[in-house]
Amino acid sequence: MHKILVRSNYKPLVGQIKINGSKNAILPIMAASLLSSSSVVLHNVPDLIDVHLMSELLEGLGAKVNFMHNKDHKANHTLETDCSNINNYAIQYETASKLRASFLMLGPMLSRFGKARTAFPGGCNIGKRPVDMHIKALEEMGAKIEIDGYNIIATVKGKLQGRKITLEKISVGATENIIMAATLAEGVTTINNAATEPEILDLIEFLKKIGADIKINNTKVIITGVKKLNGCIHKIISDRIEAGTYALAAIITNGKLVLEGINLSDIRCIANELEAIGAMVELYDGSIVISRKNGSIKSTNVATDPYPNFPSDMQPQLMSAMCIADGISVIEENIFENRFSHVDELRKLGANISIKKNKAAINGIKSLSGANLYATDLRSTAALVLASLVASGETTINNSHHLWRGYEAMHEKLNSCGADISISP
Repeated sequence: MHKILVRSNYKPLVGQIKINGSKNAILPIMAASLLSSSSVVLHNVPDLIDVHLMSELLEGLGAKVNFMHNKDHKANHTLETDCSNINNYAIQYETASKLRASFLMLGPMLSRFGKARTAFPGGCNIGKRPVDMHIKALEEMGAKIEIDGYNIIATVKGKLQGRKITLEKISVGATENIIMAATLAEGVTTINNAATEPEILDLIEFLKKIGADIKINNTKVIITGVKKLNGCIHKIISDRIEAGTYALAAIITNGKLVLEGINLSDIRCIANELEAIGAMVELYDGSIVISRKNGSIKSTNVATDPYPNFPSDMQPQLMSAMCIADGISVIEENIFENRFSHVDELRKLGANISIKKNKAAINGIKSLSGANLYATDLRSTAALVLASLVASGETTINNSHHLWRGYEAMHEKLNSCGADISISP
């Protein structure tokens, strides 16, 4: 069980942080590489646990995967996959059950090979996140899907068929799975009420590079099936959630951080809320500079909702900053029903937070104190790190392995800007 030890020295964080490629973009694109009959080269790939898990899944199917490293054994953020000789159609149960994105392999497998066997997906325990919309859409396209205990067995006679599909609610994963399934289907597939996150647009850009015929108009995606998809070279977009997290690190410590490799347009929905709580967001030479305008952090009222609204993946981190803001903040969580697990841990630091259904009221206090904490998921771990930066004394975050699922070398990046963070097994 990994532990993170944070020693607070009340120093504002000052320096530069490179933003890596997007976790939420690379995973579906790795799944989409199953559609290609040639080699795919991806640049700006983050070195994360989830990327390595997805690599294991692809290799288990017979793909060749090469995550390139330099002579110092550090990732150079280039990943090459070759799925031209897939010889197994059963996705590894043990690995798939650890990774939510494993379910995104179902659409590509059915579309190209007509069969797949996988497990119900794993990942962070932040809510039910059902896959019924994925299954219903694939069945509408002609797939036969059976559930055998924890396994899902899917087959299709011939090719998947293009259909008009209307999602009952906006779902990132279902949108991604259907788009990928439709690329090699017969006919035209139209997805209404589709998710339009930047990560989905990056997936579509990748698919178009390998030969897919996809058009998007607001929340409607139209895919005309083609017979074959080829290889390409593609650069993964920068991670807006990582950028937002480090922006809050600057705000919570009253520091000034230059976030390299991210544009304001990439984080507009996050930047609006940062400015509302008193941040100054400046553009500088292809980077963003984040600092406080003056004085203390302002309280806010915010609700998480599908893009382009405030993302649920930023809610825990924002709450950490609100713990020391002036006044009372209200955060409404509308995406995941179990995404307040960090609240009890923030309370251990002294935070004044009350919960009523899907709303958290945070009464800001002047200071937090170090404590022994337990992380439960990826974003809650990041939130606890942020709060620990301004908690007096020492804070230990147990069960912190979740962090490496979505943040590459967070402790190194923060330490380079003045933090005092160490990691132990």
